[in-house]
Amino acid sequence: MLQTLALPVFMLPTLLPTPLLEPRYFLVPYILMRAQISDVPLWGLIVEGIWYAVINVVTMGVFLYLPREGVGRFMW
Repeated sequence: MLQTLALPVFMLPTLLPTPLLEPRYFLVPYILMRAQISDVPLWGLIVEGIWYAVINVVTMGVFLYLPREGVGRFMW
């Protein structure tokens, strides 16, 4: 219970004011939060998988196919 309440409380003040906000900063807190969730129905997992696939396709489209003048393409 303490980890469930304390994780968002300590994560938000740490991550929100950062000048460079990258998805990898949210990866470990998300994995810790997701590991605590149980009894997820199959349709919930399917929707979550589709949502992540859409995010990945959009991200790859922006970094690979969107023309940018004078800016190198970088994707970690």
